[in-house]
Amino acid sequence: MAVESRGHRIDYTVDGDGPPLLLIAGTLCAAQHWRDFGYSEALVRDWRVINVDPLGHGASDTPHDADAYVAAGVTADLVAVLDAEGIDRVTAWGYSRGGWLACNLASRHPERVSHVVVGAYAMHAHAEEADRLLRPLAAFLWRGDWSGLWQVLGVTDVGLQTMFEAGNDPYAVAAAIEGSLRPTRYIDPVTVGCGATYYVGSEDWIVPHMRADAAALHATVDVIAGQAHIGSFFSSAEQVLQVVASRLQH
Repeated sequence: MAVESRGHRIDYTVDGDGPPLLLIAGTLCAAQHWRDFGYSEALVRDWRVINVDPLGHGASDTPHDADAYVAAGVTADLVAVLDAEGIDRVTAWGYSRGGWLACNLASRHPERVSHVVVGAYAMHAHAEEADRLLRPLAAFLWRGDWSGLWQVLGVTDVGLQTMFEAGNDPYAVAAAIEGSLRPTRYIDPVTVGCGATYYVGSEDWIVPHMRADAAALHATVDVIAGQAHIGSFFSSAEQVLQVVASRLQH
């Protein structure tokens, strides 16, 4: 399925008959990864799963203009999907950049979000994240330097490297990263008024920032033992599902 938003095609799938759950992929990721790594199959037993490819990723359009990816715009894309499906309120689950999108949706359109599930993203990390990761990653991608990117991210699994390289337009992903910084990536936690569930790998640098988010939102934060940023999505789906399922409210 697809919807037009701001002149761009936004691709998504819908499966299941329960209450609506919006899955939002992270940087370099796509809707298919929620399926391929076991999330969707488990979730559709209890939820109506709306699995979206954010602009610049998967089967959605991939413009190279960073201005296409500012927070207000990419959040509007998610609202367009909800509108197309006749969904008033949704549980929004995002991983990494998807967590940023889920929190943006809850902040900018609070009437549309009943709960957020946030994996490996923290509003409190915005300044450190920009300098530590986002600007360097965008620079590697603009140059097409995948090996440098993998070194910074610590991705040594050749299968994952091949999957990401084959499935992404590096210039679109670079534009998406750069656009998220215009004018600022920051979301004020005060503006997120819904319930929240956080989870993160124990080896992820972002752990203390996520704890700060959870404290600000009176939320839970579950730590996935032995996992870093990438592994807490791709290597621990079963564990994540067990943790998150117990937290979600229908």
